[in-house]
Amino acid sequence: MKRYKFRALVTLDRQPDGETPIPVGGVQRFVLRSKHHQTHDSQVFSALVTNNGEDSIPMTAGHVMVTVTLMGDEPRQYFEIGDHFSLWRGRDVGSGVVTRRLFVWGPAG
Repeated sequence: MKRYKFRALVTLDRQPDGETPIPVGGVQRFVLRSKHHQTHDSQVFSALVTNNGEDSIPMTAGHVMVTVTLMGDEPRQYFEIGDHFSLWRGRDVGSGVVTRRLFVWGPAG
């Protein structure tokens, strides 16, 4: 498994309880779903999503710039610049697009 880190612009769905699933200054665990570049098969990844408030669009717009860290087999086949993904946390809570790759490092463990 490889660790992979990237920046993404996330559009959050309106939540029934009015809370934002990614608070400014917060780190939250999500499941991300994306499609393989060649096979177009969907894959899910457990990810940490961080919003430290830097360079972010105001949350009132429903968009936020986040940093995503995940582990997976060949994550670059799912998360390259311009790739779209969905965020799930018990239900769909938003979608995102990769804007910048930050880091890929070797096998974990």
